[in-house]
Amino acid sequence: MSLLLLLALQQAPLPQVGDTVWLVRTIPAPIGRVARVAPWNPEGAVEALGPGMLVRRGDSLEVRYPAVGWLPGSHTVEVPGPVLVSPDGTTDSLPPATLTVTIASVLPTLPGDSLPPAQPEAAPILRPIQTAVPVLVLLLLAVLLLIPVHFWWRKRGRPVTAPSTGEAQLPPSLPLETWMAAGEPRAVLAASAARLRAASSAHPSPEAAALLQVLDDALFGPGDVSAVLPRAEAAVTLAVRLEEDPPA
Repeated sequence: MSLLLLLALQQAPLPQVGDTVWLVRTIPAPIGRVARVAPWNPEGAVEALGPGMLVRRGDSLEVRYPAVGWLPGSHTVEVPGPVLVSPDGTTDSLPPATLTVTIASVLPTLPGDSLPPAQPEAAPILRPIQTAVPVLVLLLLAVLLLIPVHFWWRKRGRPVTAPSTGEAQLPPSLPLETWMAAGEPRAVLAASAARLRAASSAHPSPEAAALLQVLDDALFGPGDVSAVLPRAEAAVTLAVRLEEDPPA
C-alpha cells in the first residue's frame, strides 16, 4: 500500500509561532472500507489542537490533524496512522508517519551587529549590616545636650512676680474748682462719686449710698448737671469724714 504524506498550511506558506497548522495524510480507501482516526497527543514544541478529521476524496481519504507550534524552527513529529475496517470485519492499522514542521518566528529578523553585546556578570550585591549603633549614638548626643540645659534651667530660679499695687488711689484733694472753671461739670461729678465710692466701700454708710445714687443719676442721665454740683462738694466732704472718722 502506497502512502502519500502531505503537509498543508492553512494561513501562510510558512506558519509562524501560534498559527494553526494542518497535518494532512492521504491514504487509499476504496468504497466499503471504513477508517477510524487514531488519537494523537504530541508533547513538546508542537501540540495538537483537537481530534483528527476524515475527508473522503473519491477512493482515498485525507486524515487531517490540527496542530500549533510554540517554538520557531524545524520540528519532527510522528502522526499515527488510521485503522481501516473492511466489510468482512478485518482491520488494518497503518503505520505512523514522520513529518517535519517548520515554524517561523513572529519577531523580525535583525542583523547580528544591531543587537547589544552581552554584558559581563554583575558583582553580587551585599546587604547592609543592620546595627543599633547609630541609634545609641543619637541617644548619647541627646543626653549630653539636655543635661547642661536642665542644670541651666534649674539655676534660673523661680519667676519673679511683680508686687500687687492694689486699686488705684485717688489724690487726697481734687481740683474741683479748676474743672468747674474749665467747663467740665461731669468730670467734677465723676471724681466726687469715685472719691465717695472708695470711702464707702471701706466704711459703708446709708448716707453715702443715697448720695452716690443721686450723683450717678445726674452723671449718666440727660439734662444739665449744674444743679447737682453742690452734691459733689457734699460727697467729697462725706468721703473725708468717713476716712477720718468712720462710723462705729
